[in-house]
Amino acid sequence: MAEATLLAGQGLLVASEQLAGLTITEKTPGDFVSEADVHAEKVIFDHLMQRFPDYGWLGEETQERPSREGGLRWIVDPLDGTTNFLKGLPHWAVSIALFQADDPLAALIYDPVKGEMFCAEKGEGAYLNGRAITVSQAVPFSAALVASGVPSGGRTTYLSHCLDDLEQLMPQTAGLRRWGAAALDLAYVAAGRFDAYWERNLGPWDIAAGMLIVQEAGGRFTPLWANRAVLSSGSFLASNGALHDAVEAALNRAEV
Repeated sequence: MAEATLLAGQGLLVASEQLAGLTITEKTPGDFVSEADVHAEKVIFDHLMQRFPDYGWLGEETQERPSREGGLRWIVDPLDGTTNFLKGLPHWAVSIALFQADDPLAALIYDPVKGEMFCAEKGEGAYLNGRAITVSQAVPFSAALVASGVPSGGRTTYLSHCLDDLEQLMPQTAGLRRWGAAALDLAYVAAGRFDAYWERNLGPWDIAAGMLIVQEAGGRFTPLWANRAVLSSGSFLASNGALHDAVEAALNRAEV
């Protein structure tokens, strides 16, 4: 798993120096995929499937493949933060998780630019480059640094919800970040860099690895709507635990 992540990440680093030559497709308004994404996913797929041929597969850029071994499946985002990558912004990552049905077992998020690998196994804690990490300690709401995503392009279903959230939370916190790479936002909650992060309508590959890493670092990760599984709704709140209820109470949790 780590080897596949490193191989894909190093290939993406090379591609990031040759952006002008990449073929780029706009899947939907504001949602891009490049040949670098596709190649990175193929590298990961080939590496993992050679070793675990009966595991299922769910990747952002390839067709889903059912599991033939006890519900075990990989959930992969080969390049989380594609728009950042294509604009030369050094904030993107490779994300891989191993699930059994809906239960996360292992996860890796690798940021090749900064040389940071966040990882976790169920029941074994969370780590950054081999060093144990934990979520931030309790802080006053006014000192909290939080993160979220704002819909762009054609993905405006929850735009009014997001604006409501910002109106409620921005005056109450020390600041809000919108950095465009969900996997890293979750990893930063796990490492204590952010105190909370929420978003709506993401893909399962955006969330799968980060949810386990946050939980193993001592944080809380909950769906925004209790009656909808987080991997299908793509809507969640992750936090250090201490601020969870306060942030949740401020969010617009109406379903659409």
